[in-house]
Amino acid sequence: MLRPRLWHSVLAALLLTGVLPPMAAGQTDVVPVYQLSQAEGIVDFTISARMLFSFKREGRFTDFTGQLSYDAARPHDTRVDLTVFTSSVVMDDQAEADILRSADFFDVDRFPTMHFVSSAAAVAPDGRCTLTGDLTIRGITKRITVPVWVASSTPGAQQAPVLETTFQIDRTEFGLNGTPRWGGAKVSIGKKVQIHISVAAAAGSQR
Repeated sequence: MLRPRLWHSVLAALLLTGVLPPMAAGQTDVVPVYQLSQAEGIVDFTISARMLFSFKREGRFTDFTGQLSYDAARPHDTRVDLTVFTSSVVMDDQAEADILRSADFFDVDRFPTMHFVSSAAAVAPDGRCTLTGDLTIRGITKRITVPVWVASSTPGAQQAPVLETTFQIDRTEFGLNGTPRWGGAKVSIGKKVQIHISVAAAAGSQR
């Protein structure tokens, strides 16, 4: 039986002479990491409110950055790290966007970003996936689990993954407790806010 040191020398010699193929140790354990494309992404939300009647308002954030780790053969290793810049909130009405930027809501001067970073992925027998991670808004962090759909946007070797999710949060758990006035009338905003995120990898960003 070869001693460990002698065995290592023999193995190195075989690799150098081409008798054995180069070892890929570590390479198969690496999940590709992609930069997210702001141009091809959507981070939007829907608010339910009531004055004399119920209505909905939709808005979106135009500025965000982050990374997506994804390998179709290893969905359990999917990870996402997303930072959204709160001052980039856009509504159809500029006054409504200003209300959301104010200290009663996102307080963009004190809390310029929202952040979600996942820590685990789960895949059910029927193929449905979830991500569990920490969502931070106004400096308050909550552990959440959200359903996700991940696919490749382009065929072939240079695949660019796309991650999409729709979920709800209770805005009051994150200190978004303002009671605004729109058009001079006091508005009651529902606690539940629906969030929709669709983010794609930037072309050529894999590392």
